[in-house]
Amino acid sequence: MYRVVRTVAVLAVLSYVAVACNPAVDWSAGGDERRWWCDPTDTDVNDGHGGGDHGGHHFPYTEDKGPLSWQDCAINAFVIERGAAEAALYPTKAIAEANGWHWLAPWIPGQGTHHVRDSGVPTSIDFSGPTMLMYDGNGNNAPLTGMVWAVESGHMPPDGFAGDNDHWHAHQVLCYTGLPDNPFIVGDNISDALCTSRGGVNVDASASWLVHVWLPVYDDWIATDIFNKEHPGI
Repeated sequence: MYRVVRTVAVLAVLSYVAVACNPAVDWSAGGDERRWWCDPTDTDVNDGHGGGDHGGHHFPYTEDKGPLSWQDCAINAFVIERGAAEAALYPTKAIAEANGWHWLAPWIPGQGTHHVRDSGVPTSIDFSGPTMLMYDGNGNNAPLTGMVWAVESGHMPPDGFAGDNDHWHAHQVLCYTGLPDNPFIVGDNISDALCTSRGGVNVDASASWLVHVWLPVYDDWIATDIFNKEHPGI
């Protein structure tokens, strides 16, 4: 896996080259090529959904989100749009599963499903593509809604994306069935007794950090906070 610092540096160079080769591109504040989600309107800490504590899944961020610098905007655009181009290869749940994306969690309101790469969750952030994909339904034809970057980084979230708008979250305990070969999540922070009744076992998931990255437009919602934990159209 890439080291975070090295990856960000490489992406910065690539973004600069892409901009320099196209004089029509203007990444300055308010420029025509500035992505609208670089200026989020949902600026509250913890994705605007409350919480504020790790027990409630959110890391206790204290700073509101805000406009990204042109450098951070360019770097994130490179990563997100490259990831979205890869995700577009798997427009439905069935196509993703046929190409090695493992169905890890069922559809839930505001998020959809979670399908993880067959390589699993890395221990350092991998900006070459998303760790998970999300679909709007449990059926085979469920459409792609967004992406997830996930990292096994321990008690603290990773440095993550450029800027301070990627507010990561974690789950304390997840109830899994099908371990170890076919894991599937059937409960989040439920009791051992309830998990057992569902045929599962509770697993400490507090070291796994996730950030949702939505497609720029889905179900007519323009993702003004592309890192929002939930999507209002799902």
